[in-house]
Formats: sequence, structure tokens, C-alpha cells
Amino acid sequence: MVAEGQIQLQPVEFAVEVSARLDVAVAGALAWSRGHAQFAIRDGGVYVGHQRCREPGLRVEPGQTVRVLPQAPTERRAIDAGRVVTIHRDEHLWIVNKPAGLPTQPPPRGGDALNLRLQKELGPRSYLGEIHRLDRDASGLVAYALDRHTAADLAEQFRTHHARRRYLAIARTGRAPSVMDIDEPIVEIEPGRMGLSATGMPAHTWVNPLAYDEQRQLALLELALDTGRTHQIRLHVAWAIGPLLGDRLYGDPGGPHRGRIALHAAALGLVEPATGQARRFVCPPPVEFWPESHDFSDAAWAAVVAGRGSDRADSAAQGPQ
Repeated sequence: MVAEGQIQLQPVEFAVEVSARLDVAVAGALAWSRGHAQFAIRDGGVYVGHQRCREPGLRVEPGQTVRVLPQAPTERRAIDAGRVVTIHRDEHLWIVNKPAGLPTQPPPRGGDALNLRLQKELGPRSYLGEIHRLDRDASGLVAYALDRHTAADLAEQFRTHHARRRYLAIARTGRAPSVMDIDEPIVEIEPGRMGLSATGMPAHTWVNPLAYDEQRQLALLELALDTGRTHQIRLHVAWAIGPLLGDRLYGDPGGPHRGRIALHAAALGLVEPATGQARRFVCPPPVEFWPESHDFSDAAWAAVVAGRGSDRADSAAQGPQ
């Protein structure tokens, strides 16, 4: 048994005795809280048989073997959180998972940035085409073109909304939200801060509630964009539902949530310019995206992975899902 809050130093292996969710089985075998078990599973530290499983809701049956690997020390996890992970790369297209806290472009006063890291790996004379951006304190999928033809094609897909993006977010709210279209123009009211105004640029966000934690008053949301204004999701959700967890700029009194805001670019669908093939890329939110304890259903993330839920947003586009 490993006491709650202690670092696990050796792998733990056990046989499932009764049919249960994976997180329940791990929590019972190791005397952990269910939330602690969910973090370990989502962080990639749990295997069922010989297969790594990141879904706490997976049903395990009697006789199956579960192996829980050691947890990384806090200082190592902090280093790993800053890594840029490649999701897909070929000679034309590079898709990465940006960590929270790393800006897409260098700040005005200089500093680290996703573009700089990727350009350094490619070499100074190699082409790197930025197609879209992601807020500094958010995480998730960002696509880059590695030649000018691919850049022009992808830019057109994003402009015409044939490239489809889906986001996960957690908002503070005293009531369970419903499906909604938010159609409110956005304008910059001061450097780095946006606001709603009838004279602003058109902005359209579709919101699909996935789960609601009534005790903690937190809503897990799936979002799709028909436009890509600065801070669009953060501002629209704060106005219509409540501020994103950790987003002090738009109203969360708690300030940064585990060093970030609870916004993650989870899925990206596009057509590969070189092949004409529709592709869909997904990446799960990192462990620090989730509140330390929550009642969200794991079927919610599965719905995003499977491409379900965003019927209205997807029906408006003719591109890949």
C-alpha cells in the first residue's frame, strides 16, 4: 500500500478481483483516493495487461493484471510539463502538443516561445509556417506547415472553417449550462484584454456541456469555433457561463489553476494538402488541466475523441471531423 500523498518508489502489480472501473480498482488496491488514481491513469502510469491505459472509466474484469508505475518526483514532472510533444510530423506538416505557459510567439520583450523551439529544431534556413495560435496559458494542438504550398492550403482551410478545432474547458458556474451558440462581437479594449462590443469583430462560439460538478460548481465544456478572435473562448464563456478555471483576466477570483487556465485544444481535423486525405488528430489534456478532485464523467473525453457531441458545429462545415 502507498499512503496518500507519498511518492511511489516501486511498481505495484495486482490482479483484479471484481469487475470495476479502472480508477476504482487502482484506488482500492493502493489505498488511494479516486482522484489520485485518476491522475495516475491520465498521466500514463497505469497498464492493463501490457497496454497503457489513460481512461479511468475503462471496465476491468476479474483476472486481469493491472500494473502501476512509479510516480515521477515533483521536480521532474515540472520539467516534463514544459516539453513540446510531436503528435504528427512528415515533410509537409508538423502538429505538436503545446504545454501551458509557453507562448506560441515570442513575447514583446523577448523570451521562450513555441515557434522558436520548433525553428531551432528545424534549423534557421528551414521553412516554418504558422497557421494558427493558442493562448499562452492554454495547452493542446497547434499545426505548422513545413513548406509554402502546405501553408497556403492550411490557411485557406482555417479561413473557410474546413479545418475543425475542438477544445475542452472548465468553467466556474453556479448552474449546469446548456448547449448554446454564443454570437457576440469582440473588440480589444486595452492591450492584452478583449471585450464585447457591437462594433467589434464577429465572433461565434458553440458550447456543448459535457459534465457538471454541482458540489464544486464546475462545468466541463466542449467548444467549437466558427471564428478565431483573440481570447474568444475565454471571453465568450466568461460572459455566458462563468470564467474559465484559473483565468483571472476574465473573472476567476482563484487566479491561475495549477499554473494555467483550464483550456485545452483537444482535437483538430483537416485535409492533408499533399495527399488530399482527411485526418483527425487528438491529444488528451494533461494532468494539471483537471481540478484535484472532480465528478466529471470520463465518457466526456471519450465523446470528444470519438468525434461525437458537436453536431451543430460540425454540420456547419464540410471539412473533416
